[in-house]
Amino acid sequence: RYQTIVESSKQLDGIIHHSVKFCDFYSFDYAYLKQKLDIPLLKIETDYTPQSEGQIRTRIEAFMESLGGKPSKTIKKQSNKIVAGIDSGSLSTNVVILDGNKNILSYSIVRTGAKSLDSAYRAFQEALEKANLTEKQISYVVSTGYGRISIPFSRKNVTEITCHGKGAFHLNNKIRTIIDIGGQDSKVIRLDENGEVIDFAMNDKCSAGTGRFLEVMAKTLEIPLEEMGPESLNSREEITITSMCTVFAESEVVSLIAQNKNKADLINGINNSIASRTIALLERVGGKGAYMMTGGVAKNIGVLKALENKIGEKIYVPEEPQIVGALGAALIALESLSEESKINQ
Repeated sequence: RYQTIVESSKQLDGIIHHSVKFCDFYSFDYAYLKQKLDIPLLKIETDYTPQSEGQIRTRIEAFMESLGGKPSKTIKKQSNKIVAGIDSGSLSTNVVILDGNKNILSYSIVRTGAKSLDSAYRAFQEALEKANLTEKQISYVVSTGYGRISIPFSRKNVTEITCHGKGAFHLNNKIRTIIDIGGQDSKVIRLDENGEVIDFAMNDKCSAGTGRFLEVMAKTLEIPLEEMGPESLNSREEITITSMCTVFAESEVVSLIAQNKNKADLINGINNSIASRTIALLERVGGKGAYMMTGGVAKNIGVLKALENKIGEKIYVPEEPQIVGALGAALIALESLSEESKINQ
């Protein structure tokens, strides 16, 4: 296999290494290829069922987008054009509307319901109303997130990996590592000096260490989700949550509650478990500063502080961390519009 790859290396842009879950042999095979080859390599593990189709599609498409990545071109100002980016996530659907000068005209964040398309349309309409616009005034729509392919009124769909990179770099061009913790997965994305994605890692096998994990813990502790972060800052005793699985972690927390452990200490332990899981992703991509945190979990001051303590560096959080992916999608919409205008000239 290695010899065949070497012989074909000049024709290869990247390699997708697909293996069966829990097979030790393939792990050695991947490690050998990773060490020997100077070719981008993506590891995909499946059990040959369609259950993880969405996550696998995201990883493969993001890998392909990164291989085709080129330094961002200067966008010719489309001052009379307005575009939108839609991030259709598992827990929230976010929309950003931009004008031709990259100014944010409005944004919306709505809870994703049973049907992602309905949530996308509702979020889109809310953003339009805030900007006092109609659908006909939007020149281009780009969708991202797990529901990106289910939005018929978008002209293009792009993975959230690329969109978060684009949005984060636009907000702060010193950012080189993005930590995105969303509703059902967490990601670490590395950027180069041009803002292009050069590597990424995802936790997409379970909900541990994600927004859904925090929701379950908040319900178990009988505390509003938005109060978990501030409450954790009152912690006085260090408690370790050893279980990585959401179900087992919930049982562990229930057991600790029975031992009359302080709520703030329990929440702090939960935050540290999320941080530890994220650090493992960070180590896979070799994260370097400056850091930005995006996604709804970035609003949790406890998780943010736990991550900063483990990394040893300050993490930049944008004013509204949930819309970074949608912002990136809107920026890509502007780029696409600019390319179209050049072709039509």
